Amino acid sequence: MEQIDISIILPIHNEAGHLRQEIDRIKRSMEASSLSYEIIAVDDGSTDGSGGLLESIAGVRVLRFAQNRGSGSARKFGTIEARGDIVVWTDVDMTYPNDRIPELVGEIEGTDQVVGARTTEAGTIKLLRRPAKWLIRRLASYLAGRNIPDLNSGFRAFRREGGLQFLYLLPAGFSCVTTLTMTFISNGYGVKYVPIDYLPRAGKSKFHWWADTRRYLLQVVRMVLL
Repeated sequence: MEQIDISIILPIHNEAGHLRQEIDRIKRSMEASSLSYEIIAVDDGSTDGSGGLLESIAGVRVLRFAQNRGSGSARKFGTIEARGDIVVWTDVDMTYPNDRIPELVGEIEGTDQVVGARTTEAGTIKLLRRPAKWLIRRLASYLAGRNIPDLNSGFRAFRREGGLQFLYLLPAGFSCVTTLTMTFISNGYGVKYVPIDYLPRAGKSKFHWWADTRRYLLQVVRMVLL
């Protein structure tokens, strides 16, 4: 099997309205770089036609779940199937600067994972999310013994060889990104942060404030205890 530089994993659940636009943005940025790459889109049980749309987009490798299993499951499956030395996780909801993927990957020299640290909070229910995320981030920083500017950013690049050993720990939902951060840090791997802008999402948010925040908190504690 041909080895490539970068595997870009995209969890997809009901993103048909902006899917092609975002994938085109990713492809333009990668084609302008010197990196060899693949795009792996995991259709996580979409019901809005996202799966069929993905099949019509050239240059995208499509994996499909028959039912919704969560973004963590999609990212895990995509990472297992990846051929790249470096794996990139991001979303297609227009929130992350996906045109900066080559720049993000370029920062991995001398470390094991690079995380895009958001400088703004553009999510829903900001008045509740902001203090909750601050508290969990402070707790995680204290337990890990180092500063963590952004605990649950979905925009990151990491060495596949290092990430594979922790995939069995990844939960099915959003807290998979928190888990990957904590496992790398707790096991002595290098994690670097670069500031990024974070824009309002396109489409409907799948984040459930109380349930998902509770999962984040419990997952931080579990990872450090483990």
